[in-house]
Amino acid sequence: MASKYELDQMLQKVIETNSKLSNHVEALLDEIGQKQSRIADLNWELEETRAKHKETLLKFEEYVKKNMKNKKEVTKAQFQKHWLETFEQQRTDN
Repeated sequence: MASKYELDQMLQKVIETNSKLSNHVEALLDEIGQKQSRIADLNWELEETRAKHKETLLKFEEYVKKNMKNKKEVTKAQFQKHWLETFEQQRTDN
């Protein structure tokens, strides 16, 4: 059987180990919270991008119905120019 001194040392080691583990668990929980927050932000951004994409597709369909109805042949450059003027207004040339 272990002496009182040895038992005391073992108890101190267990307390020290538990303290380190609890600090580690706390750090992990903080990291999980940060990652969950980032995921929520990315999901919000994704939904916003999807909504903008849907809006752009609707504008595109309207544009095609309006401007391409009777035109059978439109050059690629002309189409791109019209597209950029209509939909890519946030674009800047460097």
